[in-house]
Amino acid sequence: MINDSFLSQIKKYNPNTVLDIKNAMKEVLQDIILSGLAKSDFFKKAIFYGGTSLRIFRDLPRFSEDLDFTLIANDIEFDFDNYLLVSKKEIDSLNIECDIYNKEKKVDTTVQSRFFRFNLKSLFEMTFPEYVNQIINNELLTIKVEVERSVISGGLTETKLLTYPSFAQIKTFNMETLFASKLIAVLNRKWKSRIKGRDYYDYLFYISKEIKPNILFLENGLKKFGYLNENEQYSINRLKNDLKNRFENIDFDDAITDVMPFVSKEDHFISSFNKHIFVATVDLIS
Repeated sequence: MINDSFLSQIKKYNPNTVLDIKNAMKEVLQDIILSGLAKSDFFKKAIFYGGTSLRIFRDLPRFSEDLDFTLIANDIEFDFDNYLLVSKKEIDSLNIECDIYNKEKKVDTTVQSRFFRFNLKSLFEMTFPEYVNQIINNELLTIKVEVERSVISGGLTETKLLTYPSFAQIKTFNMETLFASKLIAVLNRKWKSRIKGRDYYDYLFYISKEIKPNILFLENGLKKFGYLNENEQYSINRLKNDLKNRFENIDFDDAITDVMPFVSKEDHFISSFNKHIFVATVDLIS
């Protein structure tokens, strides 16, 4: 029997469809994983950032898939498997079954990745059995957890309070640094197939909050990924020009296709997904 608190947390989202329930389940499970990490000394060494951080602690109005972390200091040998076992113990305590999967990489990188895997049919049988016939046998709910072990300097942090499944303090970047990290993705991310529209959605969220980017973190990040040379300096004016050039070449229909599974059909940001609006927003950055 699944823990009642898990079902209660899902119901707070007022899900109406199978996709709604899946998204809510994933977010509640993300909270549980974070809670487990906080019970170790993980946040003495790492910082939570990315779209899920924005969703959980800053009310980003879209769901997010992964848990992304970066170390506070460079440590290429850092291994977070033991920390993740604490999160698994937290999940086990709620009578939820999962395993942690390590997908072997073809190329070594500074990013360490693991996957929490849950049997989706089992989760639905214990929470929303009326929908279980819409779940494919052996379908998995997967949460990717990544930690970047080669850090970008210049980031500023703050501590946020997680309230479920227990109170826990989570170290994350402040909004200015989070915006800078998103701008790095917007300017530098390469697409293998479909554009990642979630980057552009999050960009609009930062613009709507009138957030100023951490320019030092942005410059250091662009240097790390080869977008800038080591001796180059980056400015707000250069950023504005680069963003306008980027937006002129985006297929915003593809961007909408990517982001739609993570937002409501009435989401007001989606109606702004066109080249002219995005180019106009650049002048709001200061």
